[in-house]
Amino acid sequence: MSATTDGFAPLRGASVGALSALVTATAHTFGGGMFPSDAAIVLLVLVCAAAGYATSVAPTAGAPRAQLLVVLATAQAIGHLLLTAVDGHHHGSMLTQQMLAAHAVAVLFGALAIRGAEHGIRRAVTSLRETLPMLAALVVDDNRIAPPLPVYRIPGSPRLLDLSGCGNRGPPARTA
Repeated sequence: MSATTDGFAPLRGASVGALSALVTATAHTFGGGMFPSDAAIVLLVLVCAAAGYATSVAPTAGAPRAQLLVVLATAQAIGHLLLTAVDGHHHGSMLTQQMLAAHAVAVLFGALAIRGAEHGIRRAVTSLRETLPMLAALVVDDNRIAPPLPVYRIPGSPRLLDLSGCGNRGPPARTA
């Protein structure tokens, strides 16, 4: 089975990786855990980058929305276990209801953000495809420019200042 090429796969992979790292740490903190240490953040970024790469190379033949939710949920679960193991958070290895709700909201938020970005970029590309041919038609072709208009010269003195006394300057002439 050949997978169709998806132009948004690299964008989707980068988005999954970045959002997974950011949202996992945020959801873990809001869920009652402590803020991750530097070592935990480095490991979390590596794990989420791997999840993003896996998302970008995986074919999206079936249901891309469901696949995106599964990848985000998997990244959240691995991220939670990693943060719990590295930092030894006070809630232990078990998920509390508050922590589970925070991670579930993070998965839904991430999926909506990624799908919204894909939809917005598709709309922008479609608009550009419609607009660019019109802009290309407006480009001025030098061969179609009309020849210059002829210059009309008023007969008169070639001197810059005409002091001959001819002209209509001065007071009006007296009549009768």
